[in-house]
Amino acid sequence: MKWVRTIVLFNEGDVISSNEWKKLHESYVRAIQSIDYPEGSGSLTIRKKFQLPGKQWKRNGVSYLKSRFLKSMTTTEGWDAESDVPLDKDRQQPPMLLYPSLEAYQEPITSNFGGFDFMTKTVSGIRAAIEWETGNISSSHRSMNKLAIALRTGVLEIGVLIVPSRDLYEHLTDRIGNIGELSGYLAMWNGLKEGVKRGLLAITVVEHDQLTDSIEINYLPVGKDGRAREGRAKLAKKDSTHLK
Repeated sequence: MKWVRTIVLFNEGDVISSNEWKKLHESYVRAIQSIDYPEGSGSLTIRKKFQLPGKQWKRNGVSYLKSRFLKSMTTTEGWDAESDVPLDKDRQQPPMLLYPSLEAYQEPITSNFGGFDFMTKTVSGIRAAIEWETGNISSSHRSMNKLAIALRTGVLEIGVLIVPSRDLYEHLTDRIGNIGELSGYLAMWNGLKEGVKRGLLAITVVEHDQLTDSIEINYLPVGKDGRAREGRAKLAKKDSTHLK
């Protein structure tokens, strides 16, 4: 798999110049570049999307890509997977107003964030988290918001979201999060740097090495939940109708 670029949305306290950031970035980029298909080929070759009779498209699933990244990050690079976010529910909310009474009000926090996909801590104490996007575009927004809040509260010093390029997105499960659809929101996340004492928020963009329409290359397997399940049901219906 190809690392395309890393976009740093904010860099408070000059984290970007640290040796720790350099090493952490090199670590997860190695994990990205280790993802190949067919396995053992040394590069990621995926089938082009294909339109079936009607409007439904056959595309590649995303679970294979994350599972390969997970294996490399945990077994080779030494990151922890599915780590909890140590954000207390009783942390203080900013003052707000009720309308029409205009009374000061603080809404209680009643939900947890859930864990980050990958976390690690350097010898010097820098804490880093990575979210690998396998969900729809709303999942990307949730991940970015979670990383930004963790940086603002000092739980993390480095937060990274990994998403497909627009070109890769075209051949993956429909509506998967991607840099094209996030691009209009980058200024908003940049604005969240206010209040961050030391922290770096970044988006890393990834892409396939090659595209093919060869039937000798299978489509990457589709997952078993969410949009993937919906897509499989549509495909099954199309195939059934086509066979009649």
